[in-house]
Amino acid sequence: MNDNTPFSRTVAELSKGCLDAELTEKITKVVKAVRKTKKTGSVTLQLKINMLNTEDEDPVKITPAIKLVVPEEDPMQDVLWSTEDGDLLKNDPDQRELDLQTIESRMFKRLN
Repeated sequence: MNDNTPFSRTVAELSKGCLDAELTEKITKVVKAVRKTKKTGSVTLQLKINMLNTEDEDPVKITPAIKLVVPEEDPMQDVLWSTEDGDLLKNDPDQRELDLQTIESRMFKRLN
């Protein structure tokens, strides 16, 4: 086992603790969307590490980048009938329509 600082502690301290808070917020958002849509989501943390300068080998600069994949609900779909001339109709043009009328039942009148 090595005595290096645990990764979780390093992440918690980056950006004065703001990175940890931001990751918490983002993972919460993804988890809620996954539960709602039943689709896969992800949170990716990338840490770019560069030398602070070329004169000293000790200080390094760490730049975090967070990438989210938040699943979305499928859009609502409609079924329409198309005609040869490109028109879209709500009802099937080949289906005959019945001239139906609503009537009140006698039983309904007795209950009132």
